[in-house]
Amino acid sequence: MEFYSHPNKFLIDHLKEVNEYMKDSLSLNYGEESKIIAFSHDFGKYTTYFQKYLFEEKYKDSLLSNHGFISAIFGAYIALDKFGEDSILPLIVYSSILHHHGSLKNIELNLPKTMRGIKSTDSSYLIDKIEIGEKQIENIRKNKTDISKDYESIGYDKYFNSFINDINIEKILCKLKRMEMMIKRKYKSSELYFSHQLQYSALIASDKISAANIKLPSLKYVNYEEMDKVRRYKIGESKSEINKIRTDIFNIVQDEIKKSYREHKIFSITAPTGTGKTYSGFFAALKLRELLKDNRRIIYALPFTSIINQNFDVLYDLFCNVKDFENKSSDYIIKHHSMADVEYNSEKENYKSMEAELLLENWDSPIVITTFVQLLQTLIGNKNRMLKKFNALKNSIILLDEVQAIDIKYYELVDYILKEASKYLDCRIIMMTATKPILLQDSKELLKHNEDYFKLFNRTKIIPKINKVTVEDFIEEFLQHIEYKSYLIICNTIDQSIKIYNSLKNIDREVYYLSTNLIPLHRKRVIDSINEKLNKGEKPILVSTQVVEAGVDFDFNVVIRDIAPISSIIQSAGRCNRHNKSKGDGQVYIYSMVDNSSNYYGRYVYGTSNINISKDILQHSQCIEEKEYLDLINKYFKEINENINKDISEKLIESIENLYFSKQNEKYTLSKFSLIENNPNYMEVFIRIDDKAERVYEKLMGVLKEKDENIKREGFIKIKNKIRDYTLSIPMKYKSKFNIDEYTRIVSLPMEGCENYYDINTGFIREDKEDYFIF
Repeated sequence: MEFYSHPNKFLIDHLKEVNEYMKDSLSLNYGEESKIIAFSHDFGKYTTYFQKYLFEEKYKDSLLSNHGFISAIFGAYIALDKFGEDSILPLIVYSSILHHHGSLKNIELNLPKTMRGIKSTDSSYLIDKIEIGEKQIENIRKNKTDISKDYESIGYDKYFNSFINDINIEKILCKLKRMEMMIKRKYKSSELYFSHQLQYSALIASDKISAANIKLPSLKYVNYEEMDKVRRYKIGESKSEINKIRTDIFNIVQDEIKKSYREHKIFSITAPTGTGKTYSGFFAALKLRELLKDNRRIIYALPFTSIINQNFDVLYDLFCNVKDFENKSSDYIIKHHSMADVEYNSEKENYKSMEAELLLENWDSPIVITTFVQLLQTLIGNKNRMLKKFNALKNSIILLDEVQAIDIKYYELVDYILKEASKYLDCRIIMMTATKPILLQDSKELLKHNEDYFKLFNRTKIIPKINKVTVEDFIEEFLQHIEYKSYLIICNTIDQSIKIYNSLKNIDREVYYLSTNLIPLHRKRVIDSINEKLNKGEKPILVSTQVVEAGVDFDFNVVIRDIAPISSIIQSAGRCNRHNKSKGDGQVYIYSMVDNSSNYYGRYVYGTSNINISKDILQHSQCIEEKEYLDLINKYFKEINENINKDISEKLIESIENLYFSKQNEKYTLSKFSLIENNPNYMEVFIRIDDKAERVYEKLMGVLKEKDENIKREGFIKIKNKIRDYTLSIPMKYKSKFNIDEYTRIVSLPMEGCENYYDINTGFIREDKEDYFIF
């Protein structure tokens, strides 16, 4: 009998391919355990139950066709023979295979409660799996001659024959239980975690590549000198003071990386905003790759999807001298985040959308521009889709830009995981920031005497107005003192921002509004309009939330910021007099706005203690000049470090070291880690605002009603960005206002409903006050 892993692929060929892909992927981390995982992971597909499932529709729901558990038992059986019962490797083999078609769960969930065997108190879920596994082995015995020939071709026939002749599933599970208990007593460590994640990641990525029959791209590398030639041409011969400073900083950083690359793995570049950290950091990574003499992947991570395109374009342009670059750009550089276009341009292949998506999600490129979410939820997590690229982090050079955007409660966790990644994945890390947070404090600073550069800049000054003020009083004061200048007013909540915008929209000035209350398409239009106005020297007023704080290169005459953490205030100041056109006269006013209950709007977003720390630091100063910002931020982070609650970070670190991936009703397993808080009381709503949106909606309905899963997936990938252009996250309490398609369950606001519930200028219209609805 012939056995297939997929409709057009022999099972033994698939096992061999996965082994080869894992070998290439893991490189020095490929060991005997990797080989066992590769050759065992689909063992359960040798049942006739699975073969019928693959080719006959009526067997699609048979539990006997499930192959994960029995494959994991087979892998553990071989690993126990190879490594013995005092090694932890059989447990890694078991867990990796068991979860290769889903996300990782606590290993204990698929083991007996004790080492003494299966008891009536064990879960019926596990008992059922054992019963099914025994039936599957009985089924495999009927074709053992043909299957043995397959395993003979890879040198595993002796394991196959002994396994089917004398297997005792319960006995294997008891041995694995002993190992699982040993983790807490003996093996608990980040080293175990990284070993597990590397093997699991290599398996799931290799499995999907083999199943999709993808020819992998030929990755291409451009050397430092070629790239630097383009950089020098692009910056030109400008003799302006700011260009001299940028060049000075660039050269110091490059020289310092050459001196220190042997002794250090973690570096930092601390420099004022607008001093060219993108180039300095990226070229330091290129130089590091050259000095280390191997083709390391460069991963450039930023906090928000909204600023990735901007940085990607800057780096993409450096390849302009590469012949035919446009048609093979992904062989050199890609961007990957939830809203990126799904396309992979390669010299070798024309990839379909699903194939392109797989390559992007595996980070198959020498340079990857991505988000903190993608990076950190790969390093810390349990999701199959995220962990495919864990192995791509091995030997990489990671650039972290604007790290202060990470939630303070995760600082200790992020600090820990990056240090451990430098140790166990041999990563190099370069952190770039204007407001050096309490992260990676032992890093090697590449910009020596950086405080001198902060003193050179005096483009802005912070003017604290700490006394409580209502929105109405603020508006009155603002209108009394308004001048012919461009103004950016940054609020903490959407409710607050809409109140201010509505109070100003009818004055004799151009007033704009920006927040996540607008659909992404309208947000982009506002950003483009503001940039156009500012570039022409016009004086718009923009009322916004903190979406403008990082990476949106606005340059206003005056910034007004509602009280926030000092790190956010410094970021806001970076949107004021950025290019020093006002010759040191950029004003950043800090107000302390309160609602009708006299509560600071800022406390709903940042918590009371963060706001109080900022208030206490600012209240002693009437004016703080930019040259004093570094001292200001150091003072703030010192206070934060003394007051921060480290419980969440510490509990997640414990989960890493104990392999606590996911378990029902457990609060701090790795499945719970998310940089972006997911609010279960919100829903995604498609806003059918115009004819174009209506056409996208109709396409979406057609795609989701497609019965062929591959065609459905391919179709969805092609339109997913257009869908996001019109999608908003809205409180569940408004559910009755929307249409819910009976078949697809897609929630939408029809065109006729937009008149009542969507304002083209401010976005979704709420009936109730939404003080706490942020960003």
